[in-house]
Amino acid sequence: MNHTVTVLMYHGVGDERGVCAGADAHYAVSGRQFAAHLALAKQAGLRVSSVADLLRDPATAARGVAFTFDDGHASNGPAAELIARDGGSADFFVNPSQVGAAHYLGWSALRDMAAAGMSIQSHGYNHYYLDDLSPQEVEAQVRDSKKAIEDNVGQPVTLFAPPGGRVARNLREVAARAGYTAVCSSRVGLWHTADGAWDVPRLAVLHGTSDEQIARWLRQDWWEITNRRTRYAVLTSAKRLLGNQAYERLRGRLLRSAA
Repeated sequence: MNHTVTVLMYHGVGDERGVCAGADAHYAVSGRQFAAHLALAKQAGLRVSSVADLLRDPATAARGVAFTFDDGHASNGPAAELIARDGGSADFFVNPSQVGAAHYLGWSALRDMAAAGMSIQSHGYNHYYLDDLSPQEVEAQVRDSKKAIEDNVGQPVTLFAPPGGRVARNLREVAARAGYTAVCSSRVGLWHTADGAWDVPRLAVLHGTSDEQIARWLRQDWWEITNRRTRYAVLTSAKRLLGNQAYERLRGRLLRSAA
């Protein structure tokens, strides 16, 4: 059964002005933006679902849109409540080392979200870029994060989202060995379910992403997705050319100058 699904990637969800303490402002959307995105999905006749739910019941992918959240910021709790209010679900990728820290969700909140139908998944034990690590360290990040989340939340962990979208060359083999069924990457594109689950591409929702763009993503507009893919290819090349540290320094300077 082949379905094409839009998978959105969020981080922080701030107040009406977009202020989101402790979160990367570039990746934080305002509460107004997030509510508008939920409304746009409903207007398009799409049900907000987690990737985990769509994998469990592939037939629902025909009218589904997947919402995912990286990092476990405290603002994800209220976002989950809005999603649950309409009977939806979403995946929340967390780093156990950051759970309970300032501005991050704690284990109790994550258990409450799981009880409300949310999917709590792994973003690595620490927020380390996997392509900076040795194969043994990659394996530890994948394995130890899964165990910590399962022990504290009591829900199977089957999805992995690599921090910063940095994918180690052996990630698929390591994840499969640890018991994961899919990797939700930062690769831009639409998820063609017939291609298998291993690499689920996502569209990153940024502070500057307009409602019109979200509507085009939900419609799976070919030209819009192609533009996003081209931009992603350029950024990926820059990361590889400069290396993670130099790229992050350059990105920080560019974002500060644009502020």
